[in-house]
Amino acid sequence: MQKWQGLMLPEHVKLIRELSENENYIQQSLLDDWELQQIQEELEVAYKRQCMAEVTAWRKGKHITYIGKISELDYRLNLISVEGPFGEDRIPVVDVIKVQSMD
Repeated sequence: MQKWQGLMLPEHVKLIRELSENENYIQQSLLDDWELQQIQEELEVAYKRQCMAEVTAWRKGKHITYIGKISELDYRLNLISVEGPFGEDRIPVVDVIKVQSMD
């Protein structure tokens, strides 16, 4: 703990934390029909070829990149399952920003 941290009020600490969170916040991108079509085609190609893919998604104000094989396209729940080195991640389709096959 730094010397001056003990002098700060809890309200100030809370406001500083909120300020830093809002400073790094990224708005969700609005994709047009052409971009959505391109994402869909890349997803289908990566799924059919079972190759490594890089899926970038927006979640809670941040861009998160998942790398792995697309193991499932769930049309009923609108989810993508990416099987990476640390397990399986399920990503909502509406959060996907970019898909790129790595082969």
